[in-house]
Amino acid sequence: MLKDGGAASTPDDWLLARKGSRWWYDIQPSLHPVQLQKATPTAQEQAVIERARTLFANRPAKAIALMDGAKVLYQEYKAPADDDSYLSGFSMGKTVTAMAVGQALCDGKLKMETAASELMPELNGKALGKATVRDLLRMASGGAEPNADSSVWTPAQFQAWKTGELNLVDLVSDDRVAKAARGVFSEYKPGEHFSYKQTDPFVLGIMVSRATGITADQWMQAKVLDPMGVALPGIYQQDRAKNGLADSGFRMHMEDWMRFALWVKQSSKETGCFGEFVRASATTQIANDANRAARKAGTLFDGYGYLTWTDSTMAPNTSWAVGWGGQRIGWDNNSDRMVVVFSNAENWMPDIYGLAKDWNSLSK
Repeated sequence: MLKDGGAASTPDDWLLARKGSRWWYDIQPSLHPVQLQKATPTAQEQAVIERARTLFANRPAKAIALMDGAKVLYQEYKAPADDDSYLSGFSMGKTVTAMAVGQALCDGKLKMETAASELMPELNGKALGKATVRDLLRMASGGAEPNADSSVWTPAQFQAWKTGELNLVDLVSDDRVAKAARGVFSEYKPGEHFSYKQTDPFVLGIMVSRATGITADQWMQAKVLDPMGVALPGIYQQDRAKNGLADSGFRMHMEDWMRFALWVKQSSKETGCFGEFVRASATTQIANDANRAARKAGTLFDGYGYLTWTDSTMAPNTSWAVGWGGQRIGWDNNSDRMVVVFSNAENWMPDIYGLAKDWNSLSK
Protein backbone atom coordinates (compact mmCIF):
# COMPACT_ATOMS: atom_id res chain seq x y z
CA MET A 1 0.00 0.00 0.00
CA LEU A 2 1.12 3.54 -0.69
CA LYS A 3 2.29 6.02 1.88
CA ASP A 4 1.98 9.80 1.58
CA GLY A 5 4.38 11.59 3.89
CA GLY A 6 4.21 8.65 6.27
CA ALA A 7 0.39 8.45 6.15
CA ALA A 8 -1.64 5.73 4.48
CA SER A 9 -2.95 6.77 1.07
CA THR A 10 -4.71 5.30 -1.92
CA PRO A 11 -4.82 6.64 -5.49
CA ASP A 12 -8.04 7.05 -7.45
CA ASP A 13 -7.41 3.96 -9.55
CA TRP A 14 -7.54 1.86 -6.35
CA LEU A 15 -10.27 3.77 -4.58
CA LEU A 16 -12.63 4.03 -7.55
CA ALA A 17 -11.90 0.86 -9.52
CA ARG A 18 -15.05 -0.46 -11.21
CA LYS A 19 -13.67 -3.64 -12.73
CA GLY A 20 -12.47 -6.75 -10.95
CA SER A 21 -11.27 -10.23 -11.65
CA ARG A 22 -13.78 -12.45 -13.40
CA TRP A 23 -14.00 -14.77 -10.37
CA TRP A 24 -15.04 -11.95 -8.02
CA TYR A 25 -18.70 -11.75 -7.03
CA ASP A 26 -21.05 -9.24 -8.65
CA ILE A 27 -23.29 -7.83 -5.92
CA GLN A 28 -26.96 -8.03 -6.84
CA PRO A 29 -29.41 -5.25 -5.92
CA SER A 30 -31.95 -6.28 -3.30
CA LEU A 31 -35.54 -6.92 -4.27
CA HIS A 32 -36.41 -4.39 -1.57
CA PRO A 33 -33.91 -1.51 -1.82
CA VAL A 34 -33.93 0.94 1.07
CA GLN A 35 -34.83 4.51 0.21
CA LEU A 36 -32.65 7.27 1.61
CA GLN A 37 -34.35 10.61 2.19
CA LYS A 38 -32.85 13.93 1.17
CA ALA A 39 -33.72 16.37 3.95
CA THR A 40 -33.42 20.09 4.56
CA PRO A 41 -30.98 20.86 7.40
CA THR A 42 -31.82 23.01 10.38
CA ALA A 43 -29.81 26.18 10.99
CA GLN A 44 -27.62 24.30 13.50
CA GLU A 45 -27.09 21.44 11.09
CA GLN A 46 -26.27 23.88 8.30
CA ALA A 47 -23.47 25.39 10.37
CA VAL A 48 -21.81 21.98 10.72
CA ILE A 49 -22.46 21.23 7.05
CA GLU A 50 -20.63 24.41 6.07
CA ARG A 51 -17.64 23.21 8.07
CA ALA A 52 -17.87 19.85 6.32
CA ARG A 53 -18.09 21.54 2.91
CA THR A 54 -14.98 23.61 3.60
CA LEU A 55 -13.07 20.56 4.79
CA PHE A 56 -14.18 18.57 1.77
CA ALA A 57 -13.02 21.28 -0.62
CA ASN A 58 -9.59 21.53 0.96
CA ARG A 59 -8.75 17.90 1.73
CA PRO A 60 -8.03 14.84 -0.48
CA ALA A 61 -11.63 13.64 -0.10
CA LYS A 62 -13.73 12.03 -2.79
CA ALA A 63 -17.16 11.51 -1.17
CA ILE A 64 -18.83 12.57 2.06
CA ALA A 65 -22.25 12.37 3.70
CA LEU A 66 -23.79 13.50 6.97
CA MET A 67 -26.85 11.52 8.00
CA ASP A 68 -29.47 11.41 10.73
CA GLY A 69 -31.02 7.99 10.36
CA ALA A 70 -32.40 7.64 6.84
CA LYS A 71 -32.25 11.42 6.36
CA VAL A 72 -29.31 12.62 4.26
CA LEU A 73 -28.59 16.20 5.25
CA TYR A 74 -25.42 16.64 3.19
CA GLN A 75 -23.78 14.62 0.43
CA GLU A 76 -21.02 15.66 -1.97
CA TYR A 77 -18.53 14.17 -4.42
CA LYS A 78 -15.26 15.36 -5.87
CA ALA A 79 -14.25 14.37 -9.40
CA PRO A 80 -13.63 11.78 -10.63
CA ALA A 81 -15.96 10.28 -7.99
CA ASP A 82 -19.71 10.57 -8.59
CA ASP A 83 -23.00 8.73 -8.08
CA ASP A 84 -21.86 5.96 -10.43
CA SER A 85 -18.51 5.28 -8.74
CA TYR A 86 -17.67 2.02 -7.04
CA LEU A 87 -15.94 3.04 -3.81
CA SER A 88 -13.57 0.60 -2.14
CA GLY A 89 -14.13 0.48 1.60
CA PHE A 90 -10.81 -1.27 2.19
CA SER A 91 -10.83 -2.39 5.86
CA MET A 92 -14.35 -1.09 6.42
CA GLY A 93 -15.05 -4.54 5.00
CA LYS A 94 -14.03 -5.97 8.38
CA THR A 95 -17.11 -4.42 9.95
CA VAL A 96 -19.25 -5.84 7.12
CA THR A 97 -17.76 -9.25 7.92
CA ALA A 98 -18.63 -8.77 11.58
CA MET A 99 -22.28 -8.38 10.63
CA ALA A 100 -22.14 -11.58 8.56
CA VAL A 101 -20.65 -13.42 11.54
CA GLY A 102 -23.37 -12.02 13.79
CA GLN A 103 -26.04 -13.36 11.47
CA ALA A 104 -24.41 -16.82 11.54
CA LEU A 105 -24.30 -16.73 15.33
CA CYS A 106 -27.93 -15.70 15.57
CA ASP A 107 -28.98 -18.39 13.11
CA GLY A 108 -27.32 -20.98 15.34
CA LYS A 109 -24.68 -21.88 12.76
CA LEU A 110 -21.80 -20.74 14.97
CA LYS A 111 -21.10 -20.19 18.64
CA MET A 112 -18.80 -17.63 20.19
CA GLU A 113 -16.85 -20.54 21.68
CA THR A 114 -16.38 -22.37 18.36
CA ALA A 115 -12.66 -22.84 17.75
CA ALA A 116 -11.25 -22.30 14.27
CA SER A 117 -9.93 -25.86 14.04
CA GLU A 118 -13.43 -27.26 14.55
CA LEU A 119 -14.35 -25.99 11.09
CA MET A 120 -10.88 -25.78 9.58
CA PRO A 121 -9.01 -29.06 10.02
CA GLU A 122 -6.17 -27.33 8.16
CA LEU A 123 -5.47 -25.58 11.48
CA ASN A 124 -5.36 -28.72 13.65
CA GLY A 125 -2.30 -28.63 15.88
CA LYS A 126 -1.58 -25.00 15.04
CA ALA A 127 -1.84 -22.07 17.44
CA LEU A 128 -4.35 -20.23 15.24
CA GLY A 129 -6.66 -23.24 15.35
CA LYS A 130 -7.29 -22.66 19.06
CA ALA A 131 -8.73 -19.19 18.51
CA THR A 132 -12.49 -18.96 19.00
CA VAL A 133 -15.03 -16.86 17.14
CA ARG A 134 -14.95 -14.42 20.07
CA ASP A 135 -11.16 -14.17 19.90
CA LEU A 136 -11.20 -13.62 16.15
CA LEU A 137 -13.91 -10.93 16.31
CA ARG A 138 -11.74 -9.02 18.79
CA MET A 139 -8.52 -9.38 16.74
CA ALA A 140 -7.13 -11.50 19.55
CA SER A 141 -6.37 -14.78 17.78
CA GLY A 142 -2.80 -14.87 19.09
CA GLY A 143 -1.60 -15.58 15.54
CA ALA A 144 1.62 -14.31 14.01
CA GLU A 145 2.15 -10.56 13.89
CA PRO A 146 1.29 -8.84 10.58
CA ASN A 147 3.18 -6.66 8.14
CA ALA A 148 3.27 -2.92 8.79
CA ASP A 149 0.06 -2.42 6.77
CA SER A 150 -1.77 -5.17 8.77
CA SER A 151 -1.59 -7.63 5.85
CA VAL A 152 -0.10 -11.09 6.37
CA TRP A 153 0.72 -12.13 2.82
CA THR A 154 4.21 -11.97 1.37
CA PRO A 155 4.86 -9.90 -1.77
CA ALA A 156 4.79 -13.11 -3.79
CA GLN A 157 1.48 -14.16 -2.24
CA PHE A 158 0.02 -10.72 -2.96
CA GLN A 159 0.96 -11.11 -6.61
CA ALA A 160 -0.60 -14.58 -6.55
CA TRP A 161 -3.78 -13.03 -5.13
CA LYS A 162 -3.96 -10.59 -8.04
CA THR A 163 -3.59 -13.37 -10.61
CA GLY A 164 -6.06 -15.68 -8.86
CA GLU A 165 -3.46 -18.23 -7.79
CA LEU A 166 -3.74 -17.67 -4.01
CA ASN A 167 -6.22 -19.63 -1.93
CA LEU A 168 -7.04 -17.87 1.35
CA VAL A 169 -7.34 -21.15 3.26
CA ASP A 170 -3.77 -21.96 2.24
CA LEU A 171 -2.68 -18.48 3.33
CA VAL A 172 -4.05 -18.62 6.87
CA SER A 173 -3.06 -22.24 7.45
CA ASP A 174 0.55 -21.56 6.41
CA ASP A 175 2.77 -22.15 9.47
CA ARG A 176 4.22 -18.65 9.01
CA VAL A 177 0.76 -17.13 9.62
CA ALA A 178 -0.82 -19.77 11.90
CA LYS A 179 1.97 -19.85 14.48
CA ALA A 180 1.61 -18.02 17.79
CA ALA A 181 2.92 -14.51 18.13
CA ARG A 182 5.49 -14.09 20.85
CA GLY A 183 5.18 -11.59 23.67
CA VAL A 184 7.96 -10.42 25.96
CA PHE A 185 8.00 -13.56 28.11
CA SER A 186 6.04 -16.22 26.22
CA GLU A 187 3.86 -16.93 23.21
CA TYR A 188 0.47 -15.23 23.19
CA LYS A 189 -2.56 -17.41 23.77
CA PRO A 190 -5.87 -16.69 22.02
CA GLY A 191 -7.77 -13.90 23.74
CA GLU A 192 -4.71 -12.41 25.45
CA HIS A 193 -3.47 -9.80 23.02
CA PHE A 194 -5.03 -7.34 20.57
CA SER A 195 -3.29 -7.38 17.20
CA TYR A 196 -4.98 -5.84 14.17
CA LYS A 197 -4.41 -7.95 11.04
CA GLN A 198 -5.92 -9.71 8.03
CA THR A 199 -5.71 -13.14 9.61
CA ASP A 200 -8.66 -12.95 11.98
CA PRO A 201 -11.36 -11.77 9.54
CA PHE A 202 -10.05 -14.18 6.88
CA VAL A 203 -10.48 -17.10 9.28
CA LEU A 204 -13.93 -15.88 10.32
CA GLY A 205 -15.06 -15.67 6.70
CA ILE A 206 -13.95 -19.24 6.05
CA MET A 207 -15.59 -20.46 9.25
CA VAL A 208 -18.92 -18.84 8.36
CA SER A 209 -18.89 -20.45 4.93
CA ARG A 210 -18.13 -23.88 6.31
CA ALA A 211 -20.59 -23.60 9.20
CA THR A 212 -23.45 -22.50 6.96
CA GLY A 213 -22.62 -24.65 3.94
CA ILE A 214 -23.03 -21.54 1.79
CA THR A 215 -20.28 -19.75 -0.11
CA ALA A 216 -19.16 -16.44 1.36
CA ASP A 217 -20.60 -14.40 -1.49
CA GLN A 218 -24.05 -15.98 -1.15
CA TRP A 219 -24.09 -15.58 2.64
CA MET A 220 -23.07 -11.93 2.29
CA GLN A 221 -25.80 -11.36 -0.29
CA ALA A 222 -28.53 -13.09 1.72
CA LYS A 223 -27.60 -11.97 5.24
CA VAL A 224 -26.03 -8.53 4.80
CA LEU A 225 -26.59 -7.03 1.37
CA ASP A 226 -30.26 -7.95 1.00
CA PRO A 227 -31.24 -7.00 4.59
CA MET A 228 -29.47 -3.66 4.28
CA GLY A 229 -31.43 -2.96 1.09
CA VAL A 230 -28.53 -2.65 -1.35
CA ALA A 231 -29.85 -0.79 -4.40
CA LEU A 232 -27.02 -0.85 -6.92
CA PRO A 233 -24.43 -3.24 -8.37
CA GLY A 234 -21.09 -3.69 -6.64
CA ILE A 235 -18.23 -6.12 -6.21
CA TYR A 236 -17.14 -8.52 -3.48
CA GLN A 237 -13.60 -9.83 -3.88
CA GLN A 238 -12.92 -13.52 -3.39
CA ASP A 239 -10.47 -16.21 -4.46
CA ARG A 240 -11.30 -18.77 -7.13
CA ALA A 241 -12.62 -21.14 -4.43
CA LYS A 242 -15.06 -18.38 -3.32
CA ASN A 243 -13.33 -17.67 -0.03
CA GLY A 244 -14.21 -14.02 0.53
CA LEU A 245 -11.65 -11.26 1.06
CA ALA A 246 -13.22 -10.75 4.47
CA ASP A 247 -10.91 -7.98 5.61
CA SER A 248 -11.43 -5.53 2.75
CA GLY A 249 -13.34 -6.98 -0.18
CA PHE A 250 -16.26 -4.60 -0.79
CA ARG A 251 -16.63 -2.05 -3.57
CA MET A 252 -20.02 -0.34 -3.51
CA HIS A 253 -21.66 2.90 -4.53
CA MET A 254 -21.61 5.68 -1.95
CA GLU A 255 -25.34 5.39 -1.31
CA ASP A 256 -25.05 1.67 -0.63
CA TRP A 257 -22.31 2.32 1.92
CA MET A 258 -24.79 4.76 3.45
CA ARG A 259 -27.44 2.03 3.42
CA PHE A 260 -25.03 -0.25 5.24
CA ALA A 261 -24.43 2.46 7.85
CA LEU A 262 -28.18 2.90 8.29
CA TRP A 263 -28.83 -0.85 8.57
CA VAL A 264 -26.21 -1.22 11.30
CA LYS A 265 -27.69 1.71 13.19
CA GLN A 266 -31.25 0.39 12.88
CA SER A 267 -30.15 -3.13 13.85
CA SER A 268 -28.46 -1.78 16.97
CA LYS A 269 -31.88 -0.72 18.26
CA GLU A 270 -33.54 -4.11 17.77
CA THR A 271 -34.30 -6.55 20.54
CA GLY A 272 -33.10 -10.11 20.21
CA CYS A 273 -29.88 -11.80 19.24
CA PHE A 274 -28.74 -9.71 16.29
CA GLY A 275 -29.48 -6.40 17.97
CA GLU A 276 -27.47 -7.52 20.98
CA PHE A 277 -24.60 -8.54 18.71
CA VAL A 278 -24.55 -5.21 16.88
CA ARG A 279 -24.59 -3.27 20.14
CA ALA A 280 -21.72 -5.39 21.44
CA SER A 281 -19.77 -4.83 18.23
CA ALA A 282 -19.94 -1.07 18.85
CA THR A 283 -18.63 -1.27 22.42
CA THR A 284 -15.14 -2.08 23.61
CA GLN A 285 -14.44 -5.79 23.87
CA ILE A 286 -10.65 -5.47 24.11
CA ALA A 287 -8.32 -2.55 24.78
CA ASN A 288 -5.87 -1.11 22.31
CA ASP A 289 -2.28 -0.69 23.54
CA ALA A 290 -2.36 1.64 26.56
CA ASN A 291 0.76 3.34 25.21
CA ARG A 292 -0.64 5.35 22.31
CA ALA A 293 2.80 5.96 20.86
CA ALA A 294 3.33 2.21 20.59
CA ARG A 295 0.07 1.48 18.80
CA LYS A 296 0.53 -0.26 15.47
CA ALA A 297 -3.04 0.54 14.38
CA GLY A 298 -5.93 2.68 15.54
CA THR A 299 -3.78 5.39 17.09
CA LEU A 300 -6.83 7.51 17.97
CA PHE A 301 -8.91 4.64 19.37
CA ASP A 302 -8.56 3.20 22.86
CA GLY A 303 -10.66 0.11 22.17
CA TYR A 304 -11.96 -2.43 19.70
CA GLY A 305 -15.35 -4.15 19.52
CA TYR A 306 -16.18 -6.82 16.96
CA LEU A 307 -14.13 -5.90 13.88
CA THR A 308 -15.09 -2.30 14.68
CA TRP A 309 -13.09 0.48 16.35
CA THR A 310 -14.38 1.98 19.61
CA ASP A 311 -13.46 4.51 22.31
CA SER A 312 -12.41 7.30 19.97
CA THR A 313 -10.13 9.75 21.73
CA MET A 314 -11.65 12.62 19.68
CA ALA A 315 -15.32 11.72 19.25
CA PRO A 316 -16.77 10.28 22.48
CA ASN A 317 -19.42 7.55 22.38
CA THR A 318 -18.84 6.64 18.76
CA SER A 319 -17.89 3.48 16.87
CA TRP A 320 -16.14 3.34 13.52
CA ALA A 321 -15.62 1.22 10.45
CA VAL A 322 -12.13 2.21 9.33
CA GLY A 323 -10.52 1.72 5.92
CA TRP A 324 -7.01 2.30 4.65
CA GLY A 325 -6.30 5.76 3.31
CA GLY A 326 -9.22 7.61 4.86
CA GLN A 327 -12.40 5.55 4.45
CA ARG A 328 -14.75 5.93 7.41
CA ILE A 329 -18.22 5.25 8.71
CA GLY A 330 -18.80 6.79 12.12
CA TRP A 331 -21.83 5.98 14.27
CA ASP A 332 -22.94 8.00 17.28
CA ASN A 333 -23.85 5.38 19.86
CA ASN A 334 -26.42 7.69 21.47
CA SER A 335 -28.30 8.96 18.43
CA ASP A 336 -28.96 8.24 14.75
CA ARG A 337 -26.18 10.60 13.57
CA MET A 338 -23.67 9.11 11.12
CA VAL A 339 -20.72 10.29 9.05
CA VAL A 340 -19.55 8.52 5.86
CA VAL A 341 -16.38 9.57 4.04
CA PHE A 342 -14.05 8.27 1.32
CA SER A 343 -10.63 9.79 0.79
CA ASN A 344 -7.24 9.41 -0.88
CA ALA A 345 -5.30 9.96 2.34
CA GLU A 346 -5.45 9.12 6.02
CA ASN A 347 -3.69 12.12 7.47
CA TRP A 348 -6.73 14.41 7.81
CA MET A 349 -8.98 11.96 9.63
CA PRO A 350 -8.71 13.90 12.92
CA ASP A 351 -10.74 16.57 11.10
CA ILE A 352 -13.43 13.97 10.41
CA TYR A 353 -13.51 12.86 14.04
CA GLY A 354 -13.90 16.49 15.11
CA LEU A 355 -16.66 16.97 12.55
CA ALA A 356 -18.43 13.83 13.83
CA LYS A 357 -18.24 15.11 17.41
CA ASP A 358 -19.95 18.37 16.41
CA TRP A 359 -22.50 16.61 14.20
CA ASN A 360 -23.42 14.21 16.98
CA SER A 361 -23.69 16.98 19.55
CA LEU A 362 -26.72 18.38 17.71
CA SER A 363 -28.77 15.46 19.05
CA LYS A 364 -27.77 16.03 22.67
